[in-house]
Amino acid sequence: MAVSYGLSKVGLEVYTTVEKDEEDKKKKEESSSESTSDTTSEATSDSMSVDTEQNFTLETGEIKQIDYIGEFYSDNYEQDYTDISSNASISVPISYLKYFYKGRRVCLKKGIQNTSKYRWKDMSSAVLGFITEITYQKDKVDVRINGMDKLLDVEKQFTFKQTKRSVIVKKIIEASGLKADVNVKGLDDDVTDFTNVSSSGSSEGTAQSSGSASIDEAVKNAIAGKTSDLEKAKAIDAAFKSHVYYQKYWDCEYSDLDEAWKDAHLNCADGANVLCAMFIAGGFKAVILHVTDHYIVRVTVGGKDYLTDSSGAEGAHNQRPFGDVFTYDGFTDGTEVGTKISMQ
Repeated sequence: MAVSYGLSKVGLEVYTTVEKDEEDKKKKEESSSESTSDTTSEATSDSMSVDTEQNFTLETGEIKQIDYIGEFYSDNYEQDYTDISSNASISVPISYLKYFYKGRRVCLKKGIQNTSKYRWKDMSSAVLGFITEITYQKDKVDVRINGMDKLLDVEKQFTFKQTKRSVIVKKIIEASGLKADVNVKGLDDDVTDFTNVSSSGSSEGTAQSSGSASIDEAVKNAIAGKTSDLEKAKAIDAAFKSHVYYQKYWDCEYSDLDEAWKDAHLNCADGANVLCAMFIAGGFKAVILHVTDHYIVRVTVGGKDYLTDSSGAEGAHNQRPFGDVFTYDGFTDGTEVGTKISMQ
C-alpha cells in the first residue's frame, strides 16, 4: 500500500529596501544630471520609513534585494483576521544574526512539499511584517515579527464604517506607501466598522495606572485602534505575552512592577501581578487566582470572565491563547488573592 505524506517547509525572506531619504537623494542627483533619458522607474515615490514609539523605523520602501533563510530551529505564527492582526516568532542559527534589526521588513513563508520539484516560490506567505524584537544566545537567535498591522502605530487615524475587512487592510497598507494585494480566499470578508481613533481604556470601568510608566505605555499602545472591549483585552494579553518570558522560581521577587516589567523573565506570581495590573490599566476588572501551585488572572469583559496566565517553556514566551491557562489538576476555580501578590 502506497503511503503519501507532505513535508512541512518554512523559509524567511529578508528585504533590503530603498527608503524615502534614499529616494529623495537619488531624485536630486537625477534632476541635477544632464541625462536626457526618458526611462522611468517603477519605484513607489511615496514610500516611507515609519518612526515608532520604540525608537526604530519600519522600512516600507521599494524592495531592492531579498535574502533567503531556510534553516530553522523553530517557528510559529498566528493570524487574527477579524482583529486585523498577525505575528510570528522564529528561531534560527546564530550565523543569521547579521540579517536582523528592528524595523526590517520580512516575510515568513510556509508550505507542504508533496513532490521532489518543490520550489521556494511554491510556499505561501504566512506573515508579512516587521522585526520588532531580537534576542540571541550562543547558538541561536530568536526573532519576533509583527504583521502589517504594525503600521497602525503611525500617527495616522483611520475610521471605516460598514467596510469590508479586505478593503480596510488594503487601505491601511497603502497609506504607508506600500502596494497591497490582499487575498481573502477561504476567509469571511465581512463588512464591519473599524477605527484606530481610540478612546481611553475600555467601557468596563475606569482605567487605573499600574504605577509603571512602561506598563501603562504598553497598554496604551496595545489597545490603540481596538474598538471592542474583547479586542482590547486580547491585545493587552498579547502585549504581555510578547514581552514576558516564563522563568521558573518560587514566590515573588518583585514588589515594584516597573522592575518586574524591565526584567521580563518572570514566574507565574510576578507575571500575574504585571498582567493583572495591565488589565486594570486598560479599564478592566481583574483579579489574581491561586490554583494548585500556580497563579492565573481572571479578567471580566462584557460581563463574561476569561482566564489567562504567565506560563510556558522555560525562557520562552507563553503561546497559550487568551482564555486558556495551565493547571496541574485541571481546576481553575481557585482562591482569589486580590490584584497583587505580596512578596513572601
